[in-house]
Amino acid sequence: MLIDLPAHLSGDEAVGLVVGEEIAQYELGGGRNFIYLILDWSKPAGLRSAAIVDPQSDLEGVLNDLAQHGFKLETILLTHTHYDHVAGVGPLLKRDPALTIRVGADDLHRLPEGIQKASGLKTLKNGEQLRVGSIDVTAHHTPGHSAGEFCFFLAPSFSSRAYLLTGDLIFIRDCGRTDFPDGSDAQMFDSIQRVKQFSPETILLVGHHYAKECATTLARELVSSPPFLCDTIEELEKL
Repeated sequence: MLIDLPAHLSGDEAVGLVVGEEIAQYELGGGRNFIYLILDWSKPAGLRSAAIVDPQSDLEGVLNDLAQHGFKLETILLTHTHYDHVAGVGPLLKRDPALTIRVGADDLHRLPEGIQKASGLKTLKNGEQLRVGSIDVTAHHTPGHSAGEFCFFLAPSFSSRAYLLTGDLIFIRDCGRTDFPDGSDAQMFDSIQRVKQFSPETILLVGHHYAKECATTLARELVSSPPFLCDTIEELEKL
């Protein structure tokens, strides 16, 4: 099943914020990290809500884009807490200590103590419903790369598209490492099976620019990704 990606996610380079699109993608840092903005355009400039996913450092361009288009950054969503996915949390809190931070409880231990004590930090529950302005976001606990990893699902709204932000659980035609202290092949396999249950039209937004493309769809991964084609944990372990 060939499903087209939205134009701003269909190239080989992240293009940042595009007016009217509820997802903005940026590539930052030496690890080729993707960070994302979730943007609610339903209100006038100055009253618009935004969340940032896995903030890297060097966020001035991202923050300038938010300000230019009248967004208030309200929430930080963390797929997991390996350093390259949280390096921007401290600087963002210095700018606005009232920011809400959402993170899996099993990944709290890697956050600096000052962030763990932030007034806006809240742990996530599997299946929890979140809101970014009028956009519905569901948090799904998907361990494997990290014990506290979460994916964030955006149900179709005014864009009529569904998105799953996968962090380092899933890459394009690949999956995340499981050889860290709290990684697990068995949990990775189980999490991939749960991801397979989403609609094939779901757009997968991964944590790093390791493939040529910047985004993919579940339909494409189901037929082209070696981890998705594994029928057993043992097959996944051999990859």
